[in-house]
Amino acid sequence: MDKSWGLGPSQALLPLLRQGVKGLPQALEQVGRALRAHRAYLFRLEERQGIWYASQLSEWAGSDATPQIQNPELQNLPMREKGYGRWLDRFLEDRAVAGPVASFPEEERPLLEAQEIQSLLRSQICLPFGQSNLVVPIWVEGKLWGFLGVDDCQRIREFAPEEEAFLRLVAEALARALELWERARGLERLLEASPLYLARLDREGRLLYANATFKQAFPEGIFLPVAKALGAPNHLHTLRTHEGRVVEWSLLALPGPGQEVLEVLALGVDLTAKEEAEAREARWNLFRKNLLRVYETLMAEGLSESIFGLILEAALETVPAAQAGSVTVLLEDGCYHFVAAQGYDLETLRQVCLRPDEPLSPTGHKGAQVFTWKDLERFDTHLDERRRKVMEEAGRVREIKAILSVPVYLAGERKAFLYLDNFEREDAFTPLDLELAQAFASQLGLLLRRLELEGQIQHLAYHDPLTGLPNRLFFLEKLAQALKEEGPHLAVMYLDLDGLKLVNDLDGHAAGDEVIRVMAARLRAALRPRDLVARQGGDEFLVLLTGLKTSAEAVRIAERLLEVARIPIAMGARTYHLSTSLGIALGEPGLSPGELLKRADLALYRAKGEGKDRLAFFEPQLQEALRQEMNLLEALRQDLERGEGLWLAYQPIVDLRTGKRVALEALVRWRLAPPSVFIPLAERHRLMPELGEWVLRQAARLAGSWTGTA
Repeated sequence: MDKSWGLGPSQALLPLLRQGVKGLPQALEQVGRALRAHRAYLFRLEERQGIWYASQLSEWAGSDATPQIQNPELQNLPMREKGYGRWLDRFLEDRAVAGPVASFPEEERPLLEAQEIQSLLRSQICLPFGQSNLVVPIWVEGKLWGFLGVDDCQRIREFAPEEEAFLRLVAEALARALELWERARGLERLLEASPLYLARLDREGRLLYANATFKQAFPEGIFLPVAKALGAPNHLHTLRTHEGRVVEWSLLALPGPGQEVLEVLALGVDLTAKEEAEAREARWNLFRKNLLRVYETLMAEGLSESIFGLILEAALETVPAAQAGSVTVLLEDGCYHFVAAQGYDLETLRQVCLRPDEPLSPTGHKGAQVFTWKDLERFDTHLDERRRKVMEEAGRVREIKAILSVPVYLAGERKAFLYLDNFEREDAFTPLDLELAQAFASQLGLLLRRLELEGQIQHLAYHDPLTGLPNRLFFLEKLAQALKEEGPHLAVMYLDLDGLKLVNDLDGHAAGDEVIRVMAARLRAALRPRDLVARQGGDEFLVLLTGLKTSAEAVRIAERLLEVARIPIAMGARTYHLSTSLGIALGEPGLSPGELLKRADLALYRAKGEGKDRLAFFEPQLQEALRQEMNLLEALRQDLERGEGLWLAYQPIVDLRTGKRVALEALVRWRLAPPSVFIPLAERHRLMPELGEWVLRQAARLAGSWTGTA
């Protein structure tokens, strides 16, 4: 290169080597002066949707050249569309564009003409792209990045190969600086976007740099003790801070050229979410552990009201902010009643009725909610004096600062409430506390549902589905209990409706069922509150009378039952007239429920035998009479099956006018009893069809022998 040139290549490269991209303006000036040009410039090339655009990024212009860095025509210039396709092709082939502008193709001149180059040249003012130019491509990381060029505004010149080589050398150095710049920008963006807290501190701990994450987390700054890190340069020092966030910091002191520490690097990892998640999981593990204990007790002891206390105890252990608590359940009277309490007198609280419709009531909300002492004061003003006094006597009501109240739902209805109380702070309960309390409330709902289902199952097991009355099983259990507690001061009645078969035959079993329901309601209404009526089955009922002083009391109650049974039953267009037969057995020491019920059955048997619609007491001879009847019944069955012990006696029927026999009446006889005994016996025990069939068969055989057809 001719030494008559201005500055040398090393001086042009020095700003880039020292400052990187920041030294670009100085480097362009050095390039322009070295090549004795009037302008040096850098353009960026970008391909967007198949179109290459050129935009000027930086420029140096001499005193006799007009700067073009603000020229809008040189921003987002579409190369091929504006006639510079030749330039783009040469750049893509890594070739330079050089020479006088006058020698360029016509399509490359419109931009020059639009800038009025000719007139400006006459006034010695230089506009792009001058009289002559030299432009070389810049490649960064294997891709066409842009181009570097110079303009000579006064001479028409051909640039020498050495001049192009010099410009390419500068372009190569610029490409390396651009690579480092892009990487630095990428690293800077990475640091800014990092979720870690990154900072540089001076020796006093003052902040020199902080990334965006650090600034967002600590807008007021944070003090980090750097003394230990300064005492051991090049060694990591860790510490943990808890200023609103749990952060684990790593501090590293970096010594300078003279081994003096100039600054400390700080890297912080936010452990807040991790520790909160661990604490949350620990709380839920405690919930599961305590709930498991509740269900283990449930499996061992069965379900009862005490389960509410176990749930409450488990909730208090799982929610440390809860220092006391209670459970209320909606009962049939429409009020919530206390069924469990910790830290209060439960027996006193049982006297309190909380109505759902009361203003500001802690039973009126739909989801988990925290009530403060101010809410409680407003609620207390609506309580009547008696309930307010009871609530105050039950425990530390005046000391409560916050109540976490959670409704318990069953089939969409609020059936209970779980209350957890704090005596120290209004803000004692956290969102996690609400979640855990809601989980316990859900378990209460499941237990309430199970209690309800077990109650329904028990009701089905112990009650008659048609009348709703207790059934025989329930009656026998209550009778056994009464025999232990009262002994002879009780009586059992066995009732049988007279005439129900006629109702069924006339109007069907649906009508018969309705009659049974009506009669069941009458019997229940006619008894004393402490007495029990149950349905034995069919048209039979059982009654247990307790607390009797004399047998006359039983007679009065029995006669009242006979009276209500005689009342006509109107159903539609028909009126039914029924009655009942009733047997009574009085309690005696040593009798079992089954024996007493059997005695009442014998008395009923006697009442029916005496004409129905009456009562009869059990007497000892009834058992002997029953034994004899059972023996006769068994003998009659056997004789009918064998065809033995029975015969027919024929009594002639005579026409009194003629004196001649016109027919024979067949009369059945039996070896063990007269007709007045065994015929009613067969009727009572439904043997008349078999007996009638035997009589017809014997009479037909005799008639056949008389006519010769037997």
